[in-house]
Amino acid sequence: MMKRFNFNAATKAMLGAGLLSLLLAGCGGSDGKDGEDGKPGPVGLDISQATTLKATLEDVKIDSGTVSVDIVLTNANGVPVTGLEQYAQINAIGLGIAKLTPEGGKGYKTPQWVSYINSVKAADPARSLANYSYTDGKDSAGNPIIKEVKFTPGDAIQANIESSCKTTCLTVVDSGVYRYTFQTNLSTLPAIEGLDLTYDPTLVHRITLELQTDGSKDAKLVNSHIDFLPSDNFREAKAEETRTVVDLEANCIKCHSTNYSDTSSTAKPLALHGGRRIAIANCQVCHTSYSKDPETGSSIDLGAMAHAIHKGTYTMVGYSGTAYDFSGTMAKAAAENGYPQFREGKDTSERVTLPVSIGSCQSCHSTDAKGPVDADNFKHHRGLACASCHMSGFNPVDNSEWLKPPEGQKDRGFVGNYFHYYATPEIDGIPGANLVNVFQTGGCASCHAEQGEEGSAKYHLAKANATKLLRTEYAYKLENGTFDATKGELTFTVDWHSDVAPHQDPKVKEFWVSLAAFDGNEYTMGPRPSNGTLGRSESRISVNLAKVETNANLTATANGSKVTYTLTGITAVISASSVPYKQIVSIGKGFMDGKLLVCANSAELDPTMDAAIDCTSTDAPIYEVIVGSNKASFSADASNVTARSVVVSEAKCANCHGEKADFSDSHKLTHATDKPDNSCGTCHSAVPNTAVALADGSCVACHNGAPAHSKKPFERGFDFKVMIHQIHADTRSVRRLTTDAATFPENPANCAACHDKGQLSLTKLGDKPAFLASTGEYSPTVAACASCHATTAADSAVIGHFETNGGVYNGAAGTYTPGSETCATCHGEGKSFGVDKVHPVKY
Repeated sequence: MMKRFNFNAATKAMLGAGLLSLLLAGCGGSDGKDGEDGKPGPVGLDISQATTLKATLEDVKIDSGTVSVDIVLTNANGVPVTGLEQYAQINAIGLGIAKLTPEGGKGYKTPQWVSYINSVKAADPARSLANYSYTDGKDSAGNPIIKEVKFTPGDAIQANIESSCKTTCLTVVDSGVYRYTFQTNLSTLPAIEGLDLTYDPTLVHRITLELQTDGSKDAKLVNSHIDFLPSDNFREAKAEETRTVVDLEANCIKCHSTNYSDTSSTAKPLALHGGRRIAIANCQVCHTSYSKDPETGSSIDLGAMAHAIHKGTYTMVGYSGTAYDFSGTMAKAAAENGYPQFREGKDTSERVTLPVSIGSCQSCHSTDAKGPVDADNFKHHRGLACASCHMSGFNPVDNSEWLKPPEGQKDRGFVGNYFHYYATPEIDGIPGANLVNVFQTGGCASCHAEQGEEGSAKYHLAKANATKLLRTEYAYKLENGTFDATKGELTFTVDWHSDVAPHQDPKVKEFWVSLAAFDGNEYTMGPRPSNGTLGRSESRISVNLAKVETNANLTATANGSKVTYTLTGITAVISASSVPYKQIVSIGKGFMDGKLLVCANSAELDPTMDAAIDCTSTDAPIYEVIVGSNKASFSADASNVTARSVVVSEAKCANCHGEKADFSDSHKLTHATDKPDNSCGTCHSAVPNTAVALADGSCVACHNGAPAHSKKPFERGFDFKVMIHQIHADTRSVRRLTTDAATFPENPANCAACHDKGQLSLTKLGDKPAFLASTGEYSPTVAACASCHATTAADSAVIGHFETNGGVYNGAAGTYTPGSETCATCHGEGKSFGVDKVHPVKY
């Protein structure tokens, strides 16, 4: 079949101009009899000149087991790319072919890909990983906790693609069209025990292509595929006929980068297998349910592998013999015990630090209309995927008792026996899981659901669904507050969701409202004053609206669903000394934030129970749903206070951390027992002070440049812009929660991962107060930039550049005058050396 290309207007104009010039050149008299029209010459761009590539697959044929497919190759503008068949510098060209086979058993099982190209690989003795142990902290008695990691190497089936033939298997069909004929013949496949490799034309098939013209990670990399039904004249399969559970765009790149052209040392694009595999459809035909890693025994099933990697429990050995340890424990074992199979500089051992609970399926799977057609299939159980979390660390060698069922019970295999007979909440490792009880009480349909019904994932989604429900049911609004500095009174109203006030609702555990003084430019936090009735801070007060009866300074008056609160005692004698509420009284304005905690049934155990539950109930385990509020102002006349400029995207924070993320654990490490409304708990207590919104300045109310009572060195900066950059770029010298490095899955230099376009102008940043670390002062723009570029004075030569342009790096306290930095002149967004130009920013 002849391929036809539709040229755009520019191409047509170019061809037209060339034809006109030839006609003009022929003017000046007759040169004899006109000849016959010649055949049209080839039109296209040679592959050596192409800077971009696009490929589609067409015209699949399978005849007597011989498979061929046409590759239509163009550049980004649709111009045919020629010369592939003789391009000696080709880096990679690989094609795979697989069939989509239905799965039997009780309930609906998602169909699985079976590749026609497979091999049985023996474990490489030199790289088969030996078992090891490592120290994982200390127990309550101070004794080291020793953990073991065990592997089960052995022969393993591995699905594969053809990659050795390269251009030899190509023939030219048309300009930019190449026919690839597989070396693999479907009628002469070697038998592999346990695999049905029979060619079945009634099943949907897939052919995949990986093409890279050279070794760089730029636009000259193509992944493509075609799904088709051979029995119906090889027509292309409809979306609902194939299997796409996770989508790269809708799911993965919420956190991960697909900027394959970013070749900087800090780049982390989601490109695997030497940077050649970038499409999930291509991953699926090799990472099949039956494929394993021979050197470790780890499953390389795509679902099981992805779960275990994100949980930080996965280890495997790649084709080159490189060990990839996503638990970070190999390096720990090598450091402690000299584990010789970890080769520093060759193997990778780094624990994945997932910023959400691994049980939060919705973090990676679509639960709305934005996902792929089969997005709901993740709700149906699949042994390997479930075992990747529930059975991590268990293997049939050390847990051989699970190879046999109890007397009189059906043998369901190692994994099936565990889930049906042997799993207990104590050994399962998943909080709240009681799998055997579900089976014994006849709840088979809980996991073995029919298509269209909610399967086993309802247990994982129950908490998310209950949280969403309660955040809707308990939604509220803070109205602006009136602050009378003379009386020391703050009056504000809460628009509640019912006539039952918060302090009268037994399902409300706590309802904190925090107020922070704001001077119109920045939040500031003074030194720690002496104790006060409402807390030990110059600038912050937190009050629990659910405890009106026990707070002598708080009253509530209800009018239907509106509840008006009056908080008294906000008085201070303004003097040179530090006293409680000094800034609140002297500034007289600021912002209020609400953080409501509603008691909910721990629904992983029983998703049928009501979401909200009496906080004193003993009928079920209880967890707390956080419900945030709008940001309200307080001032002398309850007018709106101009908000602090928003320079980061709340939606982008939520992409990885989830909506209304809870960082309570981060705040429990010091002064965990302090009351939130008194002493150090005003800032340190986790409950009221962990911000529900991360981008609106709530975090900055405590984490700002003002001198805190316990100043830290710059490389452990307390100021929010310093701290947040250091955490994501992993330049922080100490992380208090863990010794593991933060595995930010993006290039930390890609500002667009966290910022929206227009938020990087830098115009107001230089007006902020300086950050005073324990060693010295840092001007605001310098503080932000140095958190990546110069965390210590020896890190970078940019310090001189900072100082030449009005910045202060580790200067004496009081050196910087707000507004003195000129950084925005050149480095503001859109400027000649704007941060959006000098960094690999990809919006």
